[in-house]
Amino acid sequence: MAISDEQLKAPNTPHGVANATNSYNDWPNDAGFETFHEETNPVELKVSGTIPAYAAGILYRTGPGGHQVTTPKNKTFAVSHWFDGFAQTHRFELLPPSKGSSITRVRYNSRHTCDKLVEKIRNSGEMAMTTFGQQRDPCESFFRKVMSSFQAATAGDSKAASGANVGVTIKANMPVPGEMARREKTQRESKDSSSKIHNLWLKTDNSSLQCIDPTTLEPLDVVRQAKLHPDLKGPFTGAHSRTDPITGDWYNYNLEVGRQATYRVFCVCGKTGKTTILATLTGGPVRAAYLHSMLLTERFVILCIFDAYFAKGGAKVLWTRNMLDAMEFDPDRKNLWLVVDRRHGQGLVGMYESYPFFAFHPVNAWDVPSQIGEGAANLPASPPVSETEAGIVQNNSSRDASDIHGDAYSHSIRIRKAFEASQASETAPGTFDIIADIPTYPNLDILKRFYYHNMKGTSPGARNYVDGKGATSKPTLTRFFLPNVGSTRIPTTSVPGKPSRYIYGVCDRGNSTFLDGLIKYDTRTQTAVARIVHAQSPGEPIFLADPDGVDEDDGVCLSVVLDGTKGKSHLLVLDAKTFEEVGRAEMEVVVPFGFHGTHFAGS
Repeated sequence: MAISDEQLKAPNTPHGVANATNSYNDWPNDAGFETFHEETNPVELKVSGTIPAYAAGILYRTGPGGHQVTTPKNKTFAVSHWFDGFAQTHRFELLPPSKGSSITRVRYNSRHTCDKLVEKIRNSGEMAMTTFGQQRDPCESFFRKVMSSFQAATAGDSKAASGANVGVTIKANMPVPGEMARREKTQRESKDSSSKIHNLWLKTDNSSLQCIDPTTLEPLDVVRQAKLHPDLKGPFTGAHSRTDPITGDWYNYNLEVGRQATYRVFCVCGKTGKTTILATLTGGPVRAAYLHSMLLTERFVILCIFDAYFAKGGAKVLWTRNMLDAMEFDPDRKNLWLVVDRRHGQGLVGMYESYPFFAFHPVNAWDVPSQIGEGAANLPASPPVSETEAGIVQNNSSRDASDIHGDAYSHSIRIRKAFEASQASETAPGTFDIIADIPTYPNLDILKRFYYHNMKGTSPGARNYVDGKGATSKPTLTRFFLPNVGSTRIPTTSVPGKPSRYIYGVCDRGNSTFLDGLIKYDTRTQTAVARIVHAQSPGEPIFLADPDGVDEDDGVCLSVVLDGTKGKSHLLVLDAKTFEEVGRAEMEVVVPFGFHGTHFAGS
């Protein structure tokens, strides 16, 4: 049973929302962080404009849904970091039109997926678990820290499906084996007339996976990656796994910490649900770090070990009881890129270095036959594209990773035309160049910006990031080249990892203390189109291609937007080509700022 709103809201304020009259630049956004509200029964939204029929299906969004609870002693416990907010999933059902060519009905429901955990926190007045960035009492005794560290190290999996806080990314129809597949059978009992969703899983940066009902969003099960394969016993992974859209194969990594960090790159077969360890990467320069994502091309899986290293091999996490305080940025250590073959069981096939940076996720990555002479490594560098300009946010081989070396050449997105001009060059048989576009950060300031007191419009701390600290919290869109990756065979299947011209994202141009607009960036012309409406804070846009379209940007973008002035959210639909509004579905409630989502097309 879901916990009532009355039990969880901050004292004397609806849904924990503070008065927003003193918001920076008259751009209220507190409601997007403070609101604790759920619609467990689907409600009809007011649709206006023209939403094309091909957008029919289910849009899921997941992320924090509030961060404060009231204890039995009438005190307020507050989660301090956005990444630790109470997980909530949202479901927008865009019903296919019975006649005509546009959608006229949209239904919405939502649910918190960590009720048991929230209830435990409410009763105890503390978050006694390892978190991403929860700030602890500096006066906490040495004995209590030791005991808490011991508990964190020995705690097992939660028996309650809603006892875990999992809600960064969401995946439908994930291939699963054995015991997990039996849970899928239970899910099929939920009737969903507009989709073919057999299972729905929530993921995060630890190895927990949470299964929820695709219609009611009720938590059904929580498991660890070790359920996929017994060797996946490490506590950390990437919230952003990758899926081959042709085969359905699912890729991720598992990180085991200790005296020597060990990354296991694995694949779950889309047809059988069987998990295969593609490579075990340990030894040499391999260090434990916070990797939110990985890269996938037609032939390779790539791990870039960003400069967000866990101190003492990860052991410090037990002492700090959060990941952020255990991270270190080392400006003198280069980033390490590990390239793993995903087709022929060759394991690690390349290792490269680049200057140090931090990143959350890549925009895109692909591979092409290596060029002889005018290759990618010889392309001219040019000035980077900052977020202010472009507006871009968003066989088991076990071997020592010290025996393969190379250099990752970094250039900005401005070099695309030079690279395309080199495609006519003679190719080097059996080797490939990998190209990756990644929004990079110069240090870890962006992670510290995501404390609630650094984001809310009424918070003085948030203004510091607008006026001063914000410069190091904005990314630079950078292109990386990894030349001459070895491979003895060339696959012929057409799969993901193809070059793309357009990038869609959210932007931060300093108009508010958080995200303030949507952006479309053309990598060919290197121009950006921004959609900024005062006091409206958008979420991550999701592009849906027009099945009858010809150009890459024929389609629409969906984004959940908070209107800070009205104190309500709406689902915005933009024409992806013109970036103009074509329709919307208005709501009577606030959808808190989330992380990521997915759209599952209707029947």
